[in-house]
Amino acid sequence: METQFRLVDPQEVASLLASKSDPQPVLLEAHFTSPDHPLDPVADPSRHLPGAIQIHPSFLEAANDQSKYYPNYSKPEDGDLMSHARLVASLHSLGITQNTPTIVYGSPPDATLSAARIAWGLLVAGVSSVHMLDGGIDAWANWGGDTVSEIQLLGENPDTLERASKNGLINPRPEWVATIDQVERASSNPGDTNGKLIDVRNPGEFSGSLRNYYPFYSEAGHIPGAILQGNWCNLVESKTGKLRPMLEEVRSRWIDLGIIDRDVECGRTELIFYCGTGWRSSVSFLIASLLGYRAKNYDG
Repeated sequence: METQFRLVDPQEVASLLASKSDPQPVLLEAHFTSPDHPLDPVADPSRHLPGAIQIHPSFLEAANDQSKYYPNYSKPEDGDLMSHARLVASLHSLGITQNTPTIVYGSPPDATLSAARIAWGLLVAGVSSVHMLDGGIDAWANWGGDTVSEIQLLGENPDTLERASKNGLINPRPEWVATIDQVERASSNPGDTNGKLIDVRNPGEFSGSLRNYYPFYSEAGHIPGAILQGNWCNLVESKTGKLRPMLEEVRSRWIDLGIIDRDVECGRTELIFYCGTGWRSSVSFLIASLLGYRAKNYDG
């Protein structure tokens, strides 16, 4: 089954949740708080969509072991997705199988970053229908959607395991994950054949002068041959955290930076995005996909 990613608005989310599809959609709230990226510091963190399950983006890396969630990494590999077998088992605990329509939305202050990381992980796992609410909980509330003050946490609903057991197979989609060999080829000889490396971090991280993001790294700087896109915040609308209003602006910026060519067909050059642990570059991956470009995220 072909995997489908859709960026949806609140009305589309309401329609999906009201549908009589079998299996029924699973609604995930991606929640992660980082003082470094406050898109909406005054937003109410107690608002949730009814029926949602709240997960941390690190759930895709360590399942229920919260002691290993970011920022508690001890080594770079702690930020990588789990093996496919462990990832499938963890998605089963949420009631998600290959054919489960899955809706992801983010909560402040890092709504888009959190949701993008979860959405990319679901796509790589092989979930065939992944929807992401553009603008997160704020967009839903501003539309007039109902919210609740309490949310379901992991392990609170045993029915999800029963739902997942009916169709447990999920086939992975590794084509959206860059390997170290692909990164090395793009670094040494970027272009149509090997792809281009795109760095989604702060200029200080790129230059090596800013070293406080990830204390477990022994070196600072960027991969040779990479193009600096800048941090993920310049990929989203600053007041709303939405992706859609920024798509054409991002396309123009990427042309100016040499990331994409104005007159070259979308599918010709593969874009390989990376950051520190693969979270921020997930935002770029989704935008590239929405713009019609071939893309990978370097999780390593």
